[in-house]
Amino acid sequence: MNKIPCCVCGTLILPTNVANQCSTCLASQFDLKELIVPSSTSSSSEDNNLIVVHQCRQCRRYARTPSCYEACDLESPQLLSICLKRIPAFVKGSSKLHIVDAIWVWTEPHSMRLKIRVTIRTELESIPLQQRVLLEYKVKFQQCPDCKKEYTNRTWHALVQLRQKRGNNSPRGGLATLEMALRKHKDVRKHVLSIDSCRHGLDFYFLTLSQAQHFCQFLQRLAPMKVKTSQKLVSTDSKNNTAHIKHTLTCDMVPLTRDDLVLVPKTLSKSSLCGRIGLVLKVSGKYIHIMDASPRRLVDTMADTMELSPEAYYKANGHHGSGSDSSTAGGALGYTILQTAERMIRFVVLDVELLSSSSSNNGSPLYQGPNSGIDKYAMADVTVARESDFGNNDTMYTCVTHLGNLIQPGDVVLGYDLVSTSGSLSTSGTNGFGTVVDLEDMVHSNVVLPDVVLVKKAKDSNKSGLMTNDDGNNKSNDLDEPPRNKKNKRISKKKLRRQQKQDKRQRELEESAERMGFYDDDDDVEEQQSLEQDLELQAELEQVERELTNYTIQEQEQREKTSDSTD
Repeated sequence: MNKIPCCVCGTLILPTNVANQCSTCLASQFDLKELIVPSSTSSSSEDNNLIVVHQCRQCRRYARTPSCYEACDLESPQLLSICLKRIPAFVKGSSKLHIVDAIWVWTEPHSMRLKIRVTIRTELESIPLQQRVLLEYKVKFQQCPDCKKEYTNRTWHALVQLRQKRGNNSPRGGLATLEMALRKHKDVRKHVLSIDSCRHGLDFYFLTLSQAQHFCQFLQRLAPMKVKTSQKLVSTDSKNNTAHIKHTLTCDMVPLTRDDLVLVPKTLSKSSLCGRIGLVLKVSGKYIHIMDASPRRLVDTMADTMELSPEAYYKANGHHGSGSDSSTAGGALGYTILQTAERMIRFVVLDVELLSSSSSNNGSPLYQGPNSGIDKYAMADVTVARESDFGNNDTMYTCVTHLGNLIQPGDVVLGYDLVSTSGSLSTSGTNGFGTVVDLEDMVHSNVVLPDVVLVKKAKDSNKSGLMTNDDGNNKSNDLDEPPRNKKNKRISKKKLRRQQKQDKRQRELEESAERMGFYDDDDDVEEQQSLEQDLELQAELEQVERELTNYTIQEQEQREKTSDSTD
C-alpha cells in the first residue's frame, strides 16, 4: 500500500485513518486525562478535580474497598495499586484504556496529597495512542469498620482474664512485671479495646479471637501460667448459617513469686525437695526455680534445687488452686505458700563461716557479678540477730544459708522468723482465707526446721523491709464521722464503704493502665524513675526481656530451618 504524508508534520504514514494524521499529531490534539477522569469531577474548584482516597485517622490504613482497609507505606506498591483502582474510568470498567506504566511523584508527606504519573495506551479511530498523564489524589479521613467497633459498646468478641490468685494482702510481683513488660511492647497492647480490674487481676477485651490468642502467647513467654479457652453462644442466624460467639481465655498465673517460702508436697517422690521447705529464687517464663530453705550442713555441697513448670504445679495442686486447703483427700497438700515477702524482717549478720575448705569468710572476695569468677551462692553457717532486738535482749540465731558469698559480718539481711510461729504457719488460700498448717506433720522426719530463713541482702539499711498501708489507716478515720450530702443527710457507713471500695478499684485500674503504657505511649521518664526506685523489679524485668529475646531468636532460626528444608 502506498504511503501518504501526514497533513500536519509531513511524516509518511499509511492511510489508515480518516484524519490522515500520524499518531503523534493525533495524540497532541486529544487529552487522555479527560477520558479517565469524568466530567462530573471536573469543575472550577481545584479540590473537585482530585481523586479521593480514604484513610482511617486512628489506624492509618487505606481503604481498598469500603469494608477492607490495608496498612500501606507512602510510595509503596500496595498503595500504588489502591490508587490505580480508584481511577474513575477503571472503576466503571472501561476496556479501551490500558495502563502501561505508573510511577510516584514526590509530594510533602503531610500535604494529604498523592501524585502518580501514569502512562496510558488506547486506540483512537483504529490508531494506537500512548500518553503520560499526571494524576493527583486527595487523602480524606474515613473511619474503618474495625475502629468503629472500638467506639461502640459490647463489640468485643474475645476476653483475656489474667489472674494471679494469692492472698488479699500478698504482693503480686508477677502482675507488676507483666505490666512493665507491656509498657515496652506497644505492638502487643495496640489491639486492646479496654481493660478492667478485678479481685485477682485484670481483664483485657479484644475484637477478634486471633488478637486475644496472640496476647496470651506473649504473656506465656513472660510468666508461667495455664491458659484455658471457653466460649459462649450469644445468638445464631439459621438463615445465613452464622453465629455470634464470644470467647474467654483465662490465664491463671502460678501464684508463687520470688522470695516466697513454699512447702513442697510429699507426693513428689522424684523431686529432691519433696516434703521439705523451699525458697523461690526466680520466676521465669517457663519454670519456677526453688531452693531448699533448710539445707543440710555438709561440706562442699550446695543446697538442692528444682525447676517447677506450670503443668507440674497445677497437677500437684489439682483443683485446689494454691493447695492451701487442709481438707484435701488424704490430708496431703500441694505447693503451699507459708510466708510471703511482706512478712520478712530485718536481721543483722554477726558471723559468717563458709561450709567449704576455707574455714572463714574473712578475707575471701564477695560476689560482684557474673564476670567476677565467683559463684553467686555458697553454703555458709551464719549467726544473726533481729535488728529490733538490739538494746533489748541478746537473742541470737544460727542457720545455714546460701548467701555465703553475698554477705559479711555487719550486713543487714531480710528473712523469715520461724520461731515466733511455734511450729505452725499461716498460709494464704485461693479465696484469701487463712489456714494453719502444722509443719511437723507436713515435712519429712529427717528435715530439721530452721529458726531463721535468710532470703536476701537488704539494699539499704535505712529502709524497712515491711510495707505500710496508709489507706487502711485513713479508712478507719473516715468511717468515724460519715460525711453529709447536699440535703444534710447522713450517708450510711455501708454506702460509704461501697463508694470507697469503688474508688480504690478505679484508682488501682488507672495506676495499672499507666504502668502498662495505655495513657502515655511516648513518655518513658516515669518508667525509668520507677525502675530506678525498685532495683529488684528492674533486674527481674531485664531477665524477662532477655528470655523474650532468646525466644524470638529461636523462633526465627526454626523458621529459617523449615524454609531451607522445604526449598
